[in-house]
Amino acid sequence: MREAFRIWKEIGIGLEFEEVDDRNKAEIRIGFERGDGYWSALGRDVLERGPDQRTMNFGRNLALRPSGLDTALHEIGHTMGLPHEHQSPFAGITWNEEAVYSALEGPPNGWERPKTFFNIIRKIPADTVQGSGWDKDSIMHYPFEAGLIDKPEDFRGGLDPAPGLSARDKTWIQQYYPPLEAGSEADLKPLEPEFLNIGPGEQLNFVINPTASRKYTIQTFGESDTVMVLFEEIDGSPVYLSADDDSATDTNARIRIKLHQGRKYILRIRLYYSGASGDTAVMLW
Repeated sequence: MREAFRIWKEIGIGLEFEEVDDRNKAEIRIGFERGDGYWSALGRDVLERGPDQRTMNFGRNLALRPSGLDTALHEIGHTMGLPHEHQSPFAGITWNEEAVYSALEGPPNGWERPKTFFNIIRKIPADTVQGSGWDKDSIMHYPFEAGLIDKPEDFRGGLDPAPGLSARDKTWIQQYYPPLEAGSEADLKPLEPEFLNIGPGEQLNFVINPTASRKYTIQTFGESDTVMVLFEEIDGSPVYLSADDDSATDTNARIRIKLHQGRKYILRIRLYYSGASGDTAVMLW
């Protein structure tokens, strides 16, 4: 597990992974409960689970499996928000569905049909997928034995992704978590709009230093598709407080929360779409 976290971190992303002794301080809690399979909560869902709940599990000893490191890399990818690559609507895979159900109901998986449908056959909605291609070597792609894929015909004999992170895995995770340079944040002050002069997929970071302890509203404006996440800086590190994603809705991203004078808050905004240049802004009041 330590090696897998190191590999993701060395790509140069704006995340830190730190081991802690107290589960109440941990955002990622990894279990090794035998018989419960390999899984992870997806993205910010990790942050919604209580301190006594696992967010990731490995049902067998990773060190005894040749693909153990790739399994760890895959589940960490889910923790960072990456979905299954083979479920992309752009993959163009046509399954031999009954063969897939039959293969996965047996050992070592023991999956019932609804679980196989959810993890393999179900297509992810196109508006939740970044990019328009298929990366068959992605760490987020399962290997498949012969007879499970009907099309593309090249993979009727099976599909075995290359080990490790693919070039595209690295590119996408760098875009999702760009390196954060100290001092790159702008101040977000009450009733002073800040225009989001960035392109799709880019991110802006703001610092909020409240002058009074009270409830505040933070909201984006304009014809746009954004995700907005608020952190409080504690002991020099950002700690997640709240988030809002206006994807697939006609509303803007909006957070209503109490902020305290004398504390420092960090707001990060990712722009996925903007109707017109200069027409998208964020304001605090």
